[in-house]
Amino acid sequence: MKFYCSSDFRKAVEILTKKPKNGYGSVIEDICKALSAMPDNILRDTNERIIQTSNQRTVKLRVANSLQNLTQKDGFRLIYLVETNRDRLVLLYVYPKRGALAMNNIGRNFLGALLQNLTKEINNLEEVDVNNHLSSL
Repeated sequence: MKFYCSSDFRKAVEILTKKPKNGYGSVIEDICKALSAMPDNILRDTNERIIQTSNQRTVKLRVANSLQNLTQKDGFRLIYLVETNRDRLVLLYVYPKRGALAMNNIGRNFLGALLQNLTKEINNLEEVDVNNHLSSL
């Protein structure tokens, strides 16, 4: 499977890693570890779906925060889109469940805005390597 990042995901990671004292500095490493540990079929067919259409699934994945020693329950939430008719996974957004930048959940309006932004940039996404800390990020 090929992995891509949306501009919203890139901005979220930049904000999270900007102030390492908040305990979010491991976000890239933690995401890469979680994604590379999961087989492609699990990434595609997980039950943590938010929205599903015939060719796309938007998924929320729990990711542990290793820097703060938080479990998946209290760590990060990774929102991604899987295109089932292509071998492509697009990272849409990431947010923490604990700390200064914590969010409880993202609402339908926010998710709709993420998906709308993605449609504008879908043909210009850069591939990233989850085995190399999201290399082009």
